Amino acid sequence: MKRRLQPRYPNVAYIPDRFLVVVFSAVLCYRFRWDKHGLEILGEVKSTAGGNPFPFHWPFQMAHINHIREAMGTSFLIALLGFFESSVAAKALGGGEGKGGDGIQGIQLSANRELVALGVANLVGGCFMALPAFGGYGRSKVNASTGGKTPMSSIFLSIITIICILFLLPYFFYLPVSHHQTPLSSLILLICHINSNQRAVLSTMITVVAWSLIEEAPHDILFFLRIRALPELALMIVIFFSTIFYSLTLGIATGVGLSLLSVIRHATRPRIQILGRRPHTNRFENAELHPSDLEFVEGCLIVKIPEPLTFANTGDLKNRLRRLEFYGTTAAHPALPRVRQDYHNRNIIFDIHGVTGLDGSGSQVLAEIVEGYRCRGVRVWFSRGPTQGKVWELLVKSGIIEMIGGRSHYVRDVGEALTLTEIDADSPRWEYENEAGDDGGG
Repeated sequence: MKRRLQPRYPNVAYIPDRFLVVVFSAVLCYRFRWDKHGLEILGEVKSTAGGNPFPFHWPFQMAHINHIREAMGTSFLIALLGFFESSVAAKALGGGEGKGGDGIQGIQLSANRELVALGVANLVGGCFMALPAFGGYGRSKVNASTGGKTPMSSIFLSIITIICILFLLPYFFYLPVSHHQTPLSSLILLICHINSNQRAVLSTMITVVAWSLIEEAPHDILFFLRIRALPELALMIVIFFSTIFYSLTLGIATGVGLSLLSVIRHATRPRIQILGRRPHTNRFENAELHPSDLEFVEGCLIVKIPEPLTFANTGDLKNRLRRLEFYGTTAAHPALPRVRQDYHNRNIIFDIHGVTGLDGSGSQVLAEIVEGYRCRGVRVWFSRGPTQGKVWELLVKSGIIEMIGGRSHYVRDVGEALTLTEIDADSPRWEYENEAGDDGGG
């Protein structure tokens, strides 16, 4: 009713329907004594801190060290779930008006800033024995659906929660907390990571919120079907059925594990390219995409590295370069007969414009590759690389710039490198290096 009336009467959003459900359920339970007929109620909630509602406990004590191993698995799972849910909530609710009014209008939510704030809050809350908190999607949907427009709504919610804990808990004595739930609420609570022994009134509220999440599922599934995103759909199906028919823990583990495998596969996928030149131009493009429209320079192998080089993607870099040398493509099977001969690879030109990041592992592997080329008498050029910053500093400190021949082999573009290969090929220095390479020297 609120959803239908709100477009015509915006103030309907401020009717506290959920609060009225709590009040009326407690009043009816007290009036008709449902607790005498088998309905469980909240009862008296006592504090174990001797009357102090906010007792301070310093958590970093030697007596707690023995519990670290026992709590580490649960803590990691809570942190991981909090990370994913905060990221999903920021993505889904950060659109404001573009998400059908579910977001905070005029504010772009940042998952990073929220995670930093939640981390600080949990560190402080741990000193007061507070439960771990994270950005719940369901709570954010409730906040948005009740008319919350700015982050101040969360602050008022916190103040109201403290007031309820300090002064109103005795009035919730008759609040129904029956463990009997409808199949729909049980299923939705399972999907929403709520324990099966949750409270009756809370179950109804969670059911209303979760139903709005389920209403969004058909649209998202149809979108993935339309764009033929079959891997994502398969991942959804596997996680859904493993959660419903086996256990919530298995569903979480399956989702996290398959997602991490997908990220690792994406990070380690080969992206280096062999470049060819457009006839009568100085433009170089991926030769594997347009092999018939490009020409290759005799005696030169032009390799483009369009990504940062880190420990995640440099493990197979040597093998990928070897395939380019032998076959001219990274898709060829290494058992196939060699197609390109050594004279096609006398000059190796690396286009490193896309190497915007470089770590110690990446610079070590790159130095080994360059050193191997120099020992074989192959000349190496780097083109379109940075001349300052962290990447440049690592190239210098690792000795890569010195190994390729100094700044003269570190050029502005691929065309300049090709010109230098023709000049150096006629120089006495190249003849000496070629002979040294044949003898195994450098």
